[in-house]
Amino acid sequence: MSNPPRHHKPRMMPDLEHLAPQPDPAARAEAAHATAALLVGTRDGERDAAATARFVQLADEVGLEAVAEIWSTAPAVSLPGALWRLYALRDWIRRSPQQAAAWFAAGREGHTVAEVIAGVEAPPGPDAVARAADEILAGAFTGDFAIALARASAFVEVAARGRVLTGDTGTGAEQFENLARDLAGAARAHRIGRLG
Repeated sequence: MSNPPRHHKPRMMPDLEHLAPQPDPAARAEAAHATAALLVGTRDGERDAAATARFVQLADEVGLEAVAEIWSTAPAVSLPGALWRLYALRDWIRRSPQQAAAWFAAGREGHTVAEVIAGVEAPPGPDAVARAADEILAGAFTGDFAIALARASAFVEVAARGRVLTGDTGTGAEQFENLARDLAGAARAHRIGRLG
């Protein structure tokens, strides 16, 4: 005689609906490069002033976190990686203009070439560095991207030196120096057509 079928209690399944599928890394990288390429100006400077202003203020409007979501994981020497670093630098300068100005002023001595390339008004007060940050980012959208990157790198180089000279050698000091190198590397790569 056969046993009657046993009924099992339904098993509880884990709720997985809150886990959104993660984008494919290759698709994410492609989207990062495509969006960055849309923003960066052409060498002939065809972009109008209104569009440039909107791009400069992009992180202000959508939030730096949204910009980070798109570009922050891109390699430093890539178009989206360089744009991310420019936006992050501008954000830091606008949030901490006194500190940015103090570090830049302290690092000016002995860095004449970098100071000139950075293009910050003298004396480099908080308003001057904030204006320079906007001008540098605007340059990425209106003209030669390599010049914008070189200016940003020079600014960070001078400010990094000033940071050390003022005794601020905390954990971020090395990252700050790396930022200058990353921006300079991206500028060199762009000049030879290798900033992908």
